[in-house]
Amino acid sequence: MKKILLLSLFLLSMALQEAVAQSRTITGRVTDAATGDAMPGVTVQLKGTSTAAPTDVNGSYTISVPASGGTLVFSFIGYTNREIAIGGQSNIDVRLSTDARTLSEVVVTGYGTQTKLEQTGAVSQVGGAEIENIPMSSVDKALQGRVVGLQSVGASGQPGSAQQIRIRGIGSITGSSAPLFVVDGVPINSGDLSRNTTTANALAGINPNDIESINVLKDASAASIYGSRAANGVIVITTKSGRAGKTKVRFDAEYGVAKRAYYNEKTRMLTTAENIELLGEALRNDGYWDFYELNEDNIGAFIQENFGLDPEVNTNWEDEVLQTGKTQQYNLAASGGDEKTTFNISGGYFNQEGTTLNSEFTRYSGGLNIRHSLNQKLAVGTNLLLSNSTQTGPLNSGFFANPILAGLFLMPTLGLDAEPQGPFNPLRLAELDKNESNILKAIGSLNAEYKILPGLSFTTKYGIDYNSLEEDNYQNPFYGDAESVGGSSTRYYTRYFNWVWTNLLNYTWDINKDNAWVVNLKGGYEAQRSSIYTSNVYAENMPLNIDFTAPSNAATPITANGANEGYSFASILSLGDISYKGKYVLSGSFRRDGSSRFGSENRYGNFWSVGASWNIDQEDFMQDYDWINQLKLRTSYGVNGNAGIGNYDWRRVYSYASTYEGAVAATPSSLGNANLTWEKNKPFDVGIDAILFDNRLSLTADYYSRTTSDLLLNRPLSLTTGFPSILENIGAMKNSGFELAISGTPIQVGDFKWDLSFNISRNKNEITELAVDKQQTGGFIRQVGQDIYQFYMPIWAGVDPEDGMPMWYTDASQSETTKTYSQAAYSLTGKSALPTAFGSAGTTLTYKGLTLDALFYYSYGNYIRDPYFQYLNSGGWYLSGFNQRATQLDRWQQEGDQASVPMLSYDNDLRYRSLSTNNLNKGDFIRLRDVTLGYSLPASLIGNLKMTNVRVYLRGTNLATWVKDDTLPYDPEAGGVTGTTNFEISVPKTVTFGINVGF
Repeated sequence: MKKILLLSLFLLSMALQEAVAQSRTITGRVTDAATGDAMPGVTVQLKGTSTAAPTDVNGSYTISVPASGGTLVFSFIGYTNREIAIGGQSNIDVRLSTDARTLSEVVVTGYGTQTKLEQTGAVSQVGGAEIENIPMSSVDKALQGRVVGLQSVGASGQPGSAQQIRIRGIGSITGSSAPLFVVDGVPINSGDLSRNTTTANALAGINPNDIESINVLKDASAASIYGSRAANGVIVITTKSGRAGKTKVRFDAEYGVAKRAYYNEKTRMLTTAENIELLGEALRNDGYWDFYELNEDNIGAFIQENFGLDPEVNTNWEDEVLQTGKTQQYNLAASGGDEKTTFNISGGYFNQEGTTLNSEFTRYSGGLNIRHSLNQKLAVGTNLLLSNSTQTGPLNSGFFANPILAGLFLMPTLGLDAEPQGPFNPLRLAELDKNESNILKAIGSLNAEYKILPGLSFTTKYGIDYNSLEEDNYQNPFYGDAESVGGSSTRYYTRYFNWVWTNLLNYTWDINKDNAWVVNLKGGYEAQRSSIYTSNVYAENMPLNIDFTAPSNAATPITANGANEGYSFASILSLGDISYKGKYVLSGSFRRDGSSRFGSENRYGNFWSVGASWNIDQEDFMQDYDWINQLKLRTSYGVNGNAGIGNYDWRRVYSYASTYEGAVAATPSSLGNANLTWEKNKPFDVGIDAILFDNRLSLTADYYSRTTSDLLLNRPLSLTTGFPSILENIGAMKNSGFELAISGTPIQVGDFKWDLSFNISRNKNEITELAVDKQQTGGFIRQVGQDIYQFYMPIWAGVDPEDGMPMWYTDASQSETTKTYSQAAYSLTGKSALPTAFGSAGTTLTYKGLTLDALFYYSYGNYIRDPYFQYLNSGGWYLSGFNQRATQLDRWQQEGDQASVPMLSYDNDLRYRSLSTNNLNKGDFIRLRDVTLGYSLPASLIGNLKMTNVRVYLRGTNLATWVKDDTLPYDPEAGGVTGTTNFEISVPKTVTFGINVGF
């Protein structure tokens, strides 16, 4: 037995010596080719084997290889792989270069990441560098023109205002058409959460400088994994994280000024002299001159005595309410780490004054991202975005306290110290009234990943989205809306708390272990709960001291109320793809959602997608075509939903706001519908992606069609039920169109480079089913076969040059005219608030450290309605009461005049001012959205100061605007998605100077 044991030990020893003799050790260091910094985490692999080793914090590695040598492959995400033959070397140092194409190919999609090789969906990506240091309060404003198929409209220039985002058209009539925003895996509440300000934006609490990338998911393959909330697209925001290596510090500073971006001299307000001239003419047309024996010499005195128009006073109220706003921001960030722990920490300050008195937004923000690997199997991390914002802004719309309205309506014959009662003096109210909101926002998550087996891992993430709004509205007791009640004070408190818990299993299976057939699968469970808490108080009879503005200072409390509401989702989800040699990819997703927003009979819904792509450039027969770098054909189809409705629309709700014989009484306030369910969206997409000529030309083209069924609409009921209508799933609509995006580098010579880009999006919207056809709503009609924002009104026929009378067509055929407004039939106008197409064109010139880039945005085919046209273009009816636009100067005065305004009349309402297509303006425009001139100092100048980069720049935003309609009075974006203006603060034109410093 002892001999056998000794022999075995001898043979084992010989085998070990033989193994040692047949292998050897290679060492070395990996660094960044551009900076020379060490690169931790680089994978060093012996080609064709599973033998691999990572680099440490110093970029060093050690790997055992066969004595015969072989080839080492060095790989790191975002860098070009390098292969080096070992030969007789024992020490191999490597420098890796950034692969810009590889970086752009990694995109964040639903619940994970993909490369463009694996991608089957329509996804557009915007890098963080494109939106850094923008002089805008929120990231959604920066998306305008940067994503094909995404319409971004800023109806208001109020700092911190809500932006209207639509992806591939309007998806609903009564529900939300806004996309779902997901930040670091957390679906968040977006839009205007305020109850006090005219427009506020929850996304304004996120500092754009904290964002690494934005991915816009547009089709079923990309978005349907978000199920019942994906009908209008999904915008996935990923914040910055750290990378192992030397700690990097960056400081950014920017300062500038802002004025209104658009002004039309042709639609300016009239001067005092012009008002007197037009009023005198209107009185002559009405017979006043003959009756009062007036003439050119005494008409001025008559008007001053009887109408109070003082020729010595000429106040430009529009200029008085405007201001030159200041904008500034400062950001500081640090990132780094080692092979176990990475971090990114940031802080920022942003302040922007609007172009109108008392409009301002201020934000203090901070960000933290930490990831730590406890061992080779378990890693944990946390993300946190925290901000505190303050917004002040005036009223909009037709309120007499709205300074925009006052600047247009107030007569120039009023002095700056006047106190008119309608509208009010905006300068006085700016001194006396206060309107402020304070918003605390937090988006955070805790996450962990455990690698169960090779290729199999489990991830869990618990995230929160928290918004707390404290809002105050104070109206003074001396002048304005609250003068009659001795002043008033209103205080609102609103809290949104949203939590999401996601648990996923992730499995990657290389079937034959040769990268031929590769399967990626994910599956798991997600729960979400969002609660809303509100309270508010209102009181009157305030102290005669504007320093005491809280409701507790009032002598007469009027109302106090509050509410609780919320919604929840419970979901199971799965998604996956299978690919063959990177050539063919088949993907699919399935999600089953349950939501508290829908009826007990239809609480759960199934949502799914299938997608396929063919990477043609990976085929053997394409390898001889060196000028084709990438060529992909893809298509997808699926079903997703829209849950953007009220939290309790399905329930039969009772109100306890009434009494019966002195006791609290419950009365029905909502009929409810237990069968209520999701609006269903079925999107189809086919697209092609191409990169050509050594990455010098890129092209993406898509055709899509999305049909929406089960639209939530009100069906009329007999009033004997006690309710006028019931909400049901009874409508349908279709959006279809195409998208084209092209970018390229036509010139690259030495250090000079010229890049160009262009994109265009066309969408057609059509209603295909309604509960009740031909429903007139405001200036629109809901009619099968028409789009959702088709203007419906009498059609203007112009001014009769013989007698100066206004004319309208009697019907849509436009064959007969009438001079009696009541005989002009409401008709389909063929004019819509939706644009025919929109997009952008960009150019970038680079020479050594000097860069000049510009982005032009355009939109055409839509019309804009001015609902207050009748007051400012009254044809004489409101002369001396409200100021008028300069377009009234083009009035009919004598037979044969070809005028746009009829004969002026002060006494007779000729109805020229009434609703008709004369109230519409073409919305076609081109805007120089962004232009930046920057210079990066050479490394030779800043290296001794331990700086890695110093860049200075001059930036202009909305510098120039060209419109097709020379009588358009408002900014072409002022109508928003619905094409209806509302006396909003003007979109700003900003000029800023900034500096970026890196250490």
